Amino acid sequence: MGRFSEWLGRLRDTADLRALGAAELDSIAHDLRISSTELETLTFRGHGADELSGLLKAVGIDETITARKEPSVLRDMTLVCALCAEKSRCNRELEAGTAAQHLHEYCANSYTIDALQTKPKSDAMDLARGPSCC
Repeated sequence: MGRFSEWLGRLRDTADLRALGAAELDSIAHDLRISSTELETLTFRGHGADELSGLLKAVGIDETITARKEPSVLRDMTLVCALCAEKSRCNRELEAGTAAQHLHEYCANSYTIDALQTKPKSDAMDLARGPSCC
Protein backbone atom coordinates (compact mmCIF):
# COMPACT_ATOMS: atom_id res chain seq x y z
CA MET A 1 0.00 0.00 0.00
CA GLY A 2 3.03 2.15 -0.42
CA ARG A 3 4.07 5.41 1.12
CA PHE A 4 0.80 6.00 2.93
CA SER A 5 1.15 2.81 4.98
CA GLU A 6 4.79 3.59 5.63
CA TRP A 7 3.85 6.98 7.09
CA LEU A 8 1.18 5.37 9.26
CA GLY A 9 3.76 2.94 10.56
CA ARG A 10 6.23 5.70 11.37
CA LEU A 11 3.73 7.86 13.22
CA ARG A 12 2.52 5.25 15.68
CA ASP A 13 4.13 7.04 18.58
CA THR A 14 1.70 9.74 19.68
CA ALA A 15 4.45 11.48 21.65
CA ASP A 16 6.36 12.03 18.40
CA LEU A 17 3.26 13.47 16.78
CA ARG A 18 2.49 15.75 19.71
CA ALA A 19 6.06 17.02 19.63
CA LEU A 20 5.54 18.32 16.11
CA GLY A 21 4.45 21.89 15.58
CA ALA A 22 1.22 22.70 13.78
CA ALA A 23 3.09 23.62 10.60
CA GLU A 24 5.00 20.31 10.57
CA LEU A 25 1.80 18.36 11.22
CA ASP A 26 0.03 20.20 8.41
CA SER A 27 2.97 19.52 6.10
CA ILE A 28 2.92 15.77 6.80
CA ALA A 29 -0.85 15.66 6.36
CA HIS A 30 -0.53 17.57 3.09
CA ASP A 31 2.12 15.11 1.84
CA LEU A 32 -0.27 12.27 2.63
CA ARG A 33 -3.19 14.16 1.07
CA ILE A 34 -5.27 13.95 4.22
CA SER A 35 -6.34 16.53 6.79
CA SER A 36 -4.29 17.09 9.93
CA THR A 37 -7.35 15.95 11.92
CA GLU A 38 -7.37 12.65 10.02
CA LEU A 39 -3.64 12.27 10.65
CA GLU A 40 -4.14 12.80 14.37
CA THR A 41 -7.04 10.33 14.43
CA LEU A 42 -5.01 7.70 12.60
CA THR A 43 -2.09 8.12 14.95
CA PHE A 44 -4.03 8.20 18.20
CA ARG A 45 -6.04 5.08 17.34
CA GLY A 46 -2.76 3.19 17.13
CA HIS A 47 -3.62 0.93 14.21
CA GLY A 48 -3.55 1.16 10.49
CA ALA A 49 -5.32 -0.66 7.74
CA ASP A 50 -4.09 -4.14 8.63
CA GLU A 51 -7.44 -5.71 7.73
CA LEU A 52 -7.52 -4.41 4.17
CA SER A 53 -5.10 -6.98 2.74
CA GLY A 54 -7.09 -9.84 4.24
CA LEU A 55 -10.37 -8.39 3.04
CA LEU A 56 -9.12 -7.94 -0.51
CA LYS A 57 -7.84 -11.51 -0.52
CA ALA A 58 -11.17 -12.77 0.85
CA VAL A 59 -13.07 -11.19 -2.03
CA GLY A 60 -10.57 -12.29 -4.68
CA ILE A 61 -8.94 -8.96 -5.46
CA ASP A 62 -5.19 -9.03 -6.08
CA GLU A 63 -3.75 -6.22 -3.98
CA THR A 64 -0.50 -6.09 -5.99
CA ILE A 65 -2.33 -5.59 -9.27
CA THR A 66 -4.65 -3.02 -7.69
CA ALA A 67 -1.63 -1.14 -6.31
CA ARG A 68 -0.10 -1.05 -9.78
CA LYS A 69 -3.23 -0.21 -11.78
CA GLU A 70 -5.25 1.82 -9.27
CA PRO A 71 -2.80 3.26 -6.71
CA SER A 72 -5.03 6.18 -5.73
CA VAL A 73 -8.00 3.86 -5.18
CA LEU A 74 -5.94 1.60 -2.94
CA ARG A 75 -4.61 4.62 -1.06
CA ASP A 76 -8.14 5.87 -0.42
CA MET A 77 -9.24 2.40 0.66
CA THR A 78 -6.31 2.30 3.07
CA LEU A 79 -7.38 5.59 4.62
CA VAL A 80 -11.01 4.46 4.92
CA CYS A 81 -9.88 1.22 6.54
CA ALA A 82 -7.50 2.96 8.92
CA LEU A 83 -10.27 5.32 10.09
CA CYS A 84 -12.87 2.53 10.37
CA ALA A 85 -14.85 2.05 13.56
CA GLU A 86 -15.76 -1.56 12.66
CA LYS A 87 -12.31 -3.14 12.96
CA SER A 88 -13.32 -5.70 15.56
CA ARG A 89 -16.23 -6.89 13.39
CA CYS A 90 -13.98 -6.99 10.34
CA ASN A 91 -11.39 -9.07 12.20
CA ARG A 92 -14.09 -11.48 13.44
CA GLU A 93 -15.46 -11.87 9.91
CA LEU A 94 -11.98 -12.41 8.47
CA GLU A 95 -11.17 -15.04 11.10
CA ALA A 96 -14.49 -16.81 10.53
CA GLY A 97 -14.04 -16.73 6.75
CA THR A 98 -17.30 -14.81 6.30
CA ALA A 99 -15.96 -11.37 5.41
CA ALA A 100 -16.82 -11.63 1.72
CA GLN A 101 -20.44 -12.55 2.47
CA HIS A 102 -21.05 -9.86 5.09
CA LEU A 103 -18.84 -6.91 4.17
CA HIS A 104 -21.80 -4.83 2.94
CA GLU A 105 -23.14 -4.87 6.48
CA TYR A 106 -20.13 -3.12 8.03
CA CYS A 107 -17.39 -2.16 5.57
CA ALA A 108 -17.16 1.42 4.31
CA ASN A 109 -15.01 0.11 1.44
CA SER A 110 -17.68 -2.31 0.23
CA TYR A 111 -18.83 -0.15 -2.70
CA THR A 112 -15.26 0.40 -3.85
CA ILE A 113 -14.66 -3.35 -3.61
CA ASP A 114 -17.78 -3.93 -5.72
CA ALA A 115 -16.49 -1.47 -8.31
CA LEU A 116 -13.10 -3.18 -8.43
CA GLN A 117 -14.75 -6.56 -8.86
CA THR A 118 -16.96 -5.40 -11.74
CA LYS A 119 -14.27 -3.43 -13.53
CA PRO A 120 -13.26 -5.19 -16.74
CA LYS A 121 -9.84 -6.76 -16.65
CA SER A 122 -7.69 -4.59 -18.91
CA ASP A 123 -5.46 -7.54 -19.80
CA ALA A 124 -8.48 -9.44 -21.12
CA MET A 125 -9.69 -6.37 -23.01
CA ASP A 126 -6.27 -5.91 -24.59
CA LEU A 127 -6.33 -9.50 -25.86
CA ALA A 128 -9.82 -9.04 -27.27
CA ARG A 129 -8.78 -5.93 -29.19
CA GLY A 130 -5.74 -7.56 -30.72
CA PRO A 131 -2.63 -5.71 -31.80
CA SER A 132 -2.99 -2.05 -32.54
CA CYS A 133 -1.16 -0.27 -35.26
CA CYS A 134 -1.69 3.35 -34.23
